Amino acid sequence: MTELLEVSGLCTEFTTAAGTIRAVDGISLSVRKGETLGIVGESGCGKSITSLSIMQLLPKRISRIAAGQIRFEGKDMLEMPVKEVRGIRGNRIAMIFQEPMTSLNPVFKIGRQISESARFHLKLSKKEADGRAVEMLRKVGIPRPEKIAQQYAHQLSGGMRQRVMIAMAMVCNPQLLIADEPTTALDVTIQAQILDLMRELQQTEGMSILMITHDLGVVAEMCDRVVIMYAGQIVEEADVATLFNKPLHPYTQGLVASLPQLAGENDRLTSIPGQVPNPANLPSGCRFAPRCPLAVDRCRAERPELLETRPGHSCRCLLQQEEEVS
Repeated sequence: MTELLEVSGLCTEFTTAAGTIRAVDGISLSVRKGETLGIVGESGCGKSITSLSIMQLLPKRISRIAAGQIRFEGKDMLEMPVKEVRGIRGNRIAMIFQEPMTSLNPVFKIGRQISESARFHLKLSKKEADGRAVEMLRKVGIPRPEKIAQQYAHQLSGGMRQRVMIAMAMVCNPQLLIADEPTTALDVTIQAQILDLMRELQQTEGMSILMITHDLGVVAEMCDRVVIMYAGQIVEEADVATLFNKPLHPYTQGLVASLPQLAGENDRLTSIPGQVPNPANLPSGCRFAPRCPLAVDRCRAERPELLETRPGHSCRCLLQQEEEVS
């Protein structure tokens, strides 16, 4: 499959009172045409910062992309002029943000917010763009789309607002959709409906999806491949079936083990002890070593690289790399 998006060695830094903090440290990943790639990790691991770096929506005063490349259709977006990036953002690459209530403008009607992108990118007239907005609301399963287009965000339920966000992202038929926790704060029934909608739109429109989530259930249902992030780095990458059946990194093993099981007699869920390290004070060796049940002295002293241990399966763990070699 052809690579649509290639991120290589991405490093994103923030300036804080504690000094410069590298929130994303050397991320490399790719999204192929027509596939869904999942990014999974705990809060604060750098998932959302990765997506905002790709979209170039970071707060300029306190952050910067210190290194790396973000290649979309073979062209490095970091080398593009601002005008060219704006022509891609919201058009060929679109994003669904984590919380629709804070992403939708409370003083503009829903239809206007959707049509704005169509007028800017597709150069439609106001009438054509308004019609396109209603068409997209209908496409994402919103009843009475003509009436909803004339309402404000606060008048809609959480599930409806999320559908509006999807309609806004899809109005220009993007080639890549970045979905940052698209089902957060929704009940399980609405979650299932939103995921079904995204899958249906992907099949009909032929787009790629970069799915950012902490929910392994969403990954199992939606994704073709998945990368696991921890403390600003990718610690494992594999196709979904391999990751769930044969996780290599101890952190991934802990995440999979923490999933509730219907079979068995365990009364307690498995958990990963400890806390994610402070990005201003990272461990000297493996960043997961302080929480890892398998860690040895070498893990605390050496920084592991992300290496392919098996075809299509990469892992950032000294012990696993040793085991595969032997």
